[in-house]
Amino acid sequence: MLDASNPAACGQCHDGTPAPVPGVTSFAPGATSCTSCHDQPGGALACSTCHGSGTRAFPPRDLCFFPGDADAGVAHAAHVEPSSASASGFACSTCHPVPGAEVIEGLHGDGTVEVAFDAPLIGPEVSFDRASLACAVTCHDSGGLRPRPLWSETTPMGCNDCHLSPPLNHFPGSCTGCHAEANATGTALSGGPLHLDGRVELGNGSGECGACHGTGTNPWPTTAAHPGHENPTISAPVDCASCHPVPTSIDDPLHLDGIVHVSFTGLALARGAAPSWNGTSCSAVACHGANLADIPAVVPVWLDTSGAAAACGACHGIPPSQHTTSTSCSDSNCHGSEISLSVAGTPSITTSGKLLHINGVVTP
Repeated sequence: MLDASNPAACGQCHDGTPAPVPGVTSFAPGATSCTSCHDQPGGALACSTCHGSGTRAFPPRDLCFFPGDADAGVAHAAHVEPSSASASGFACSTCHPVPGAEVIEGLHGDGTVEVAFDAPLIGPEVSFDRASLACAVTCHDSGGLRPRPLWSETTPMGCNDCHLSPPLNHFPGSCTGCHAEANATGTALSGGPLHLDGRVELGNGSGECGACHGTGTNPWPTTAAHPGHENPTISAPVDCASCHPVPTSIDDPLHLDGIVHVSFTGLALARGAAPSWNGTSCSAVACHGANLADIPAVVPVWLDTSGAAAACGACHGIPPSQHTTSTSCSDSNCHGSEISLSVAGTPSITTSGKLLHINGVVTP
C-alpha cells in the first residue's frame, strides 16, 4: 500500500492509494478506488482508518492497544469530544506524538501506543504508568479528590475531583465573580474555551482589570452608581483611587479578599472633608458638597441611579449661599460657557464646564 516500487503495490490495480504507481493510469476492471470507502481527508491513511469511528480519530472502546486491558479506549471520548469541561476537547498532541505528512513514520504506526505529554499545556512534571494506567498530570492533580485517575475509569470527573471547589485558602466569594465559565456555587461549567487551557483564568481571560469587573480593558463595573462616576454629567470622570485602593497586582492584600474596600482619597478629601461610607451611602464627601457653606440637599445612595445626586442644587444652593444673588451663571463675567441655562433658567454644566466643576477649586 505504501511502497509504489513493490511489484504487488496496491496502486498497480487500484486508484486512490497512498502511494500511486508512476505511469499507471488504467486500473484493473472492477477494482474499486480506495477512496470509495476511505473517504476522509487522507484517504486510506486518514486517522480514522486505524483508530476511530467515522470522522472521529480517537479509538472507540473496542479498539485498544494496551496489553491486558480490554477497555483501554474508554477515556478517549471524554478527552477529545466537547463537553462542559472543555468546549473543543483536547488535541491528540496533548498526550501523543502526532505524525506529520508521512503518516507511518517515527513512533507512529510501530505497534506501540506512545504517551508524550504537551508540557506547556499539562505541565513539565507529568507521567503515565502503563502498569496501572494512571495519569499523573496537572490537569487532574490540583488538590482534588481524584489526583491520579485511571485511564479505564468510567466515572465522570466532577469539580471537586481535580481541585476542591473552592480550592483551599481560596477567595470566599461567588465563583461567578471571577470565573466566566463557572456557576455561582462552583458545581457546574458552561463549557467555554477557558477551562483546562493550562492557566488559571480570571474573568474572560484577558488579564486586564475588565476581565472580572468591567468590559475588556475598561475596569469600570456597570453596577449601581459606577457608570455615574465613570461618565459623570457634571464633572470629569472620577479616578477609581478616589474611592478604592487600586491594586498593582492581582494578589495585592486588599484585592480578592471578599470585601469591597472603600478608602477615600484625592478630590473626595478637598476642603478638609472627612468622608465616610456606611455600606449603602456616602456622607461628608467633598465631591458631593461637604464643607461648602450650604448643607448638601441630597445624600448619595450607592444603588440610586436616578441622577438625583448629580443634579444642580444637590450639593449647593442655586445660587450657593456664599454666592452673589445673581443667577446669570452663564454671563461672561461669571462662569461663561461652562454653564448653560434652559429657557426656564435652569442651569446645567457644559462639556467644557465638566473640566472645572468638582475639581476641588471654586473657579469664577
